[in-house]
Amino acid sequence: MTTTLAAPKSKAVKARVRRPQTTQNKPVTLKHRHVMANGLRFFVAESEPSAPTPSVPPILCLHGFPEGWMCWRPLMRLLPEAILYAPDLRGYPLSPCPNGNVDVFTLIEDVRALIEALGLERPILLCHDWGGAIGWIFAHRYSSLIDRLIVVNCTHPKTLVRAALHFDELQPLRIPWVLPFQVPYLPEALISSRIGRKLLKLSFTLRASPRGNMNEALVDEIVGRFKRPKDLRGAIDYYRDVFKTLVLPKERKQLESIYAQPISAPTTLVWGMLDEALPYRVAQQSYRDAGIDVEWRPLDGIGHFVDLEAPELLAKEVRRHFPNSSDRG
Repeated sequence: MTTTLAAPKSKAVKARVRRPQTTQNKPVTLKHRHVMANGLRFFVAESEPSAPTPSVPPILCLHGFPEGWMCWRPLMRLLPEAILYAPDLRGYPLSPCPNGNVDVFTLIEDVRALIEALGLERPILLCHDWGGAIGWIFAHRYSSLIDRLIVVNCTHPKTLVRAALHFDELQPLRIPWVLPFQVPYLPEALISSRIGRKLLKLSFTLRASPRGNMNEALVDEIVGRFKRPKDLRGAIDYYRDVFKTLVLPKERKQLESIYAQPISAPTTLVWGMLDEALPYRVAQQSYRDAGIDVEWRPLDGIGHFVDLEAPELLAKEVRRHFPNSSDRG
């Protein structure tokens, strides 16, 4: 059920996790490559469906913390009518950032440069968690470059910061790692240890929902990439740099100037309703800061990691926006 977030009241979409019939007999292979964009060498996985539909726009996927490009792999295989591009974002293991520059302004320019380097004409921008934060800010500045913004379980950054400052829905207590992540070196050293990696895996599996089906093998693959502190430094630096942006007057003013331009691309917010870190009541206010009506698509019984526990449902939500789709509604 769809709701426009000027009056966000609706029953959630019931979670039925099953493979769509449209994927049968249409195999999808993945191609890995590197592209230069915004001065960095990015790793990008690209789906190669056997029979893509020409009218379906390409999809650029931005992952969250600490997932990496592979979190999109199940979805890529469930959308044979589309070509999906999934980069390892700046600072992640396959797209290392030697200078450590991962501020939000650089990150949105990365997206613009990736669209150009990959030769994408107005792609759908599909993003989750930290990728969603990048997506929201990018759409304020570059709506004309995308066909649609689809955000999965990421509150608009301005909305989230306001909720944290006002203690709405106990928001600061729901994301307790943000302040410890400001400590230099120690968080990545602890998390990349053997015990730390086990705890990192638990941060995925303990947040799995009863109706979902967390892909633990994929979680192991994600966690297994962080064997050394430097493997995690870039990812944790996202939290450090955004904190500095909010604190330093010059950077904060620059971010506010971007927010001042309303998003003009059609925007959808897909939400796993059992997300304990990001409460849906706060997320439903995102339209106020986006400056546009936001389509609200709740998924009942699904947690934060929609891409890892319910990719079939996510595929259906994305497919709704393809021309002549039977999944509309």
